[in-house]
Amino acid sequence: MMKENTSCNYKTYCLLCLTFLFLTNGLSGQTLSSSNISAKAFVLDENTIRVRWAPANTKSWVEGKKYGYTVERYTVMTDNLLQDDPLKKTIASDFKPKPLNEWKDLVEKSDYAAVIAQAFYGEDFELNTSDSDIGSIINQASELEQRFSTSLFVADLDYKAAEMAGWAWTDNEIRSNEKYVYRIYLNRPEAQEGDTAAIFISVEDYMELPQPVGLTALFGDRSVLLSWNYIFQSTIYPAYHIERKSSNDTIFQRITDVPVTVLGGEMNEIYYTDSLANNDEDYSYRVVGVTCFDKEGPVSDTVTGRGQKIVACVPRITSGDFISDDYARILWEFDCPETEFVQKLQLVRSETASGQFHILVDSIHVFEREQTIPLIENRNYLKLLAVHKDSTIQESFPFLVQKIDSIPPAIPTGLKVTIDSTGIAHLTWTMNVESDLRGYRILRSFTPEEEMTSISADFVAGCEFHDSLSLALGNKKIYYSLTALDIRYNESSPCEVVAVDKPNRQTPDEPVILDYQLLDNRVKINWITDKNRDDVYYSLLRYSMEDLSKCDTVYKGDHQTTSFTDEPVASGRYQYAVVATDLNGRKSISPQRITIEIRIHEELNTIANFSYYIDRERGYIELSWKKNEKARIYRIYRSEEDAPMELWKETENANNRIVDETVSPNTTYTYTILFLTNENRMSKPKTLSINY
Repeated sequence: MMKENTSCNYKTYCLLCLTFLFLTNGLSGQTLSSSNISAKAFVLDENTIRVRWAPANTKSWVEGKKYGYTVERYTVMTDNLLQDDPLKKTIASDFKPKPLNEWKDLVEKSDYAAVIAQAFYGEDFELNTSDSDIGSIINQASELEQRFSTSLFVADLDYKAAEMAGWAWTDNEIRSNEKYVYRIYLNRPEAQEGDTAAIFISVEDYMELPQPVGLTALFGDRSVLLSWNYIFQSTIYPAYHIERKSSNDTIFQRITDVPVTVLGGEMNEIYYTDSLANNDEDYSYRVVGVTCFDKEGPVSDTVTGRGQKIVACVPRITSGDFISDDYARILWEFDCPETEFVQKLQLVRSETASGQFHILVDSIHVFEREQTIPLIENRNYLKLLAVHKDSTIQESFPFLVQKIDSIPPAIPTGLKVTIDSTGIAHLTWTMNVESDLRGYRILRSFTPEEEMTSISADFVAGCEFHDSLSLALGNKKIYYSLTALDIRYNESSPCEVVAVDKPNRQTPDEPVILDYQLLDNRVKINWITDKNRDDVYYSLLRYSMEDLSKCDTVYKGDHQTTSFTDEPVASGRYQYAVVATDLNGRKSISPQRITIEIRIHEELNTIANFSYYIDRERGYIELSWKKNEKARIYRIYRSEEDAPMELWKETENANNRIVDETVSPNTTYTYTILFLTNENRMSKPKTLSINY
């Protein structure tokens, strides 16, 4: 048994618990768990708090069963005042599993209690997984691990069983103006670190339980599969009860003796199958969440439906042929011994096998086996649907019926061709709209007079193609066209020929720099470009005379631009050159260089730490600032209210403060300060507005 702590230590412990719990984002009902034991609590009503705890590992499980647990309650706050000496109440110091003979009545009512009793007292611990879903929670580890994990799992599903196991207690002596810390610790002969858990809670932490979400029902033949979201509220509801009402009932009846839960695996949904007495009446279902504190939440939304007779009769179209230009004869098979459940047959059509089908013939008798129907389109995908009396539908596979066709597709349009610097020609065009289109043939020639030949090994199904060209050949242009083919190889006439220029392989001419102009901190460079070469771009390069191996590209553009204004970051001597580069990466050689000396005038910053002090008793405003080593003289400008700013004072660089004694109460004054250097360069101004 643990030694009793002093009252001072209890007070310190409670204050530490409160500090931790308040810092964890201020939520009430917070838990301070440990490595060997975890705990939680729930406000059942204004007079009742329920407390649950559990060992965190197999060793703590064994020793908790042997030595038991102590539960203490500290009244740490009364009327929102923290108590200097929290009132301590020892609930019990020997929470252990009840003896085996006391489990009999509960075991007869609850399979969950039977599992915990078997885990505590059974010689062997093997669950029959074929007879009970509870067996699926076993993790194939050692027998002790199975006893530990299984008993903890089912204790969350049966609060009375958790009480019998020594893991739960109900406090019926609480007050609405008090807040408590419950302290639970394991009674080992020698205390270990992590043997204690604490919970801070009060009546104010009462929480309305949420409604279960996501309930759906899939009705079958005298059966229904229910499913609803489990993972979203798994920390609140470990299990659920199911309620049912038929159209002949007036109230819902609970159909689960014990709550259902997710058994094994990581599942987001709970599934439950229920049998129906018949398919002729409606059944409604709803679920109720059950917490590990034996508290039920509100019922879910209701789902309603009725069973459906499943008829596995699938029709099959056997043949379809045109008997004239606009009519086709369709034959099918439909072997179905349960025709009394089939309402009618339907014949539907689509442009493609996976497209949207539309009804051609409705309400065909179930004993008919052929139909002659009008079909105007050349290409038709047909399906036969068996519509059952419960509105379910069984459909055949798509069947293609098409006319004999000798009409070619339309001539392709929208052909566009571009050739990149590597000699790859990129062709795009507008897709034809024919439903029986097979693809396109790509045609090419090197001269206008040459007969065009096909260059595509197969038919191109899309609306783009890439052709590799040799740039070494002397021809300057390439000529392209294309034709369209349908699935019967009917071919259109070629589209209009598109001529495209090949990239120029001639090295670009060297650009010429005309002149330059020096501007304030900038230099403008002017040059001449080759207006006949639209495949060339120009780069303006800048070299520092201090290190000619370093080069910066300050501009890059096409032949339309013939000047650029550069802004170097520092004074110095620079060389500039213009280089022409074509799309193949060939550059002009021996670029012309010009040398320019540039002086950059440094921009002066504002005066730092410009501030003021008001002395209303003596009637003055004192201005002060940080001296600037570049300042020769300081100028202070002043304005009163909305009056214009005027020069007020000038002072030498040795000064860094000045006093204005010509001020009046309830007046706004604005002061601006700047300085002049020995070169008479002016700094940026700094302004203060003062309400005197």
